[in-house]
Amino acid sequence: MSKKSYSQTGKQYRFDVVVIGSGIAGLNYCLSLLQQTPQCKIALITKKDLTESNTYYAQGGIAAVTHLNDSIEHHLKDTLMAGDGLCKTHIAKQIIQEGEQAVAQLLKYGVPFQQTPLGQEGGHSHRRVHHVGDYTGAAIMQALVQQVKQHKKIKIFDYHTAINLITQRHKNKKEVMGVYVLDEPRKKIHTFIANAIILASGGAGKVYRYTSNPDVATGDGIAMAYRAGAHLTNLEFYQFHPTLLHHPEKHNFLITEALRGEGAYLRNAETGERFMQRYAPKQMELATRDIVARAIFNEIEQSTQDFVYLDVRHKSQQFLKQRFPMIFNTLAELGIHMHRDMIPVVPAAHYCCGGIVANINGQTNIARLYAIGETACTGLHGANRLASNSLLEGMVMSTHAAADSLRWIQQPIKLKQPIKDWNSKSVINLRRATQISAQWVGLRAEMTSYAGIVRTRAGLKDLLALVRMRRNIIEKYYWEHIVTRDIIELRNIVLIAELIAQAALKRRKSCGGHYREDTEAS
Repeated sequence: MSKKSYSQTGKQYRFDVVVIGSGIAGLNYCLSLLQQTPQCKIALITKKDLTESNTYYAQGGIAAVTHLNDSIEHHLKDTLMAGDGLCKTHIAKQIIQEGEQAVAQLLKYGVPFQQTPLGQEGGHSHRRVHHVGDYTGAAIMQALVQQVKQHKKIKIFDYHTAINLITQRHKNKKEVMGVYVLDEPRKKIHTFIANAIILASGGAGKVYRYTSNPDVATGDGIAMAYRAGAHLTNLEFYQFHPTLLHHPEKHNFLITEALRGEGAYLRNAETGERFMQRYAPKQMELATRDIVARAIFNEIEQSTQDFVYLDVRHKSQQFLKQRFPMIFNTLAELGIHMHRDMIPVVPAAHYCCGGIVANINGQTNIARLYAIGETACTGLHGANRLASNSLLEGMVMSTHAAADSLRWIQQPIKLKQPIKDWNSKSVINLRRATQISAQWVGLRAEMTSYAGIVRTRAGLKDLLALVRMRRNIIEKYYWEHIVTRDIIELRNIVLIAELIAQAALKRRKSCGGHYREDTEAS
């Protein structure tokens, strides 16, 4: 097959701030910043349209103490318990204390939270989950996007994918000064220069074969930050959601934990046994996600069926249709009627508890670079995230980051030398591109087998060897061929896979979402 050369040199843009990612953290950052400085020029980079993010698919809601029968102390205790001893208590307390304010702000944006009853999910001692039925994330995104589109100072670059951060040394400290971004429709790579860069690009669920995350969740922000010299931590703690729908026609469809909060049972697909009594006799189906996911994994491993059942048949059709309208209708379209049929489910990669080391303001070890939301690791989640704390963290962190980043936005960056535009002539080789794309399948299968819910030292060592081999192949292709979104994402995912494997191998004792079968629990 013939090869063609193609120049990808694009335009150069200058903004006050560049925000990468359009979930709850990225969008709220933009809105919070403009409340303080209305004339600020913001570039908002998103890989697809504005709504495509992990936030959009969040069914449960946002955890926040707003009622007298609950307390900050109870929420904090639940968070620390779920985090299995690795939460930063002062960070967790501060974020939890600002929960009511975060919910109030979302109400101002127009999110139609149902005031009663609040939801309850695994690990929570009280009903404190503010929700909009079972489509809370979609409702939040609709409200935020509507607000963002009203601001002329926010320039939206949809179908754009960030590639690499641009840094320089300033006063013996590294600082970020821009980012290279692929304009997917035009196949051009633009140079964005800004006084501050905000990474709000979410997690990396696509590193695993089974995930509740959308296709955009490829760990781009974490990978870019690592290549730029940012500190990372806790990547071994990848949370698996216990209940993803197991169906050949519907992939990545989450069955919210709130269903178990309303009384759904987990049953062995062969025997019909309500098996959680053997794993968590007190909390049962409302044990933390790491415990429930491992229980389901064990039941499947010892069974001829590759799923377990979620049973909510004891609830009325009217209640289920009203409380979970989106799930009820989606399942009905597939021939599963919740009020009379059990739901086949499997665990799936759901949330990255680790990430870029950041404080509550989103500050990283690189000047002018901020990380917020799932991309960051503040210490709130520890070894395992408490359900519905992620939207809370995204709201609180983005509000703090907007206030903190003002100091950089008001100090224009001084370039020691002009930033070079992307000026490579890349080769188009369709056959080779197809071959490289096949790396996706193998990589995700290996991660699921060796670094999934249950891990061993031998398996992780094998995984590292396999991943490093794939990474060498992918890196060579990246530098020799045209840059596409597919190769950007694959390059990032294979790096994330290596970092997860390394971290999991170093942590020899089980803790939270990291379970080593060959060692004792910490």
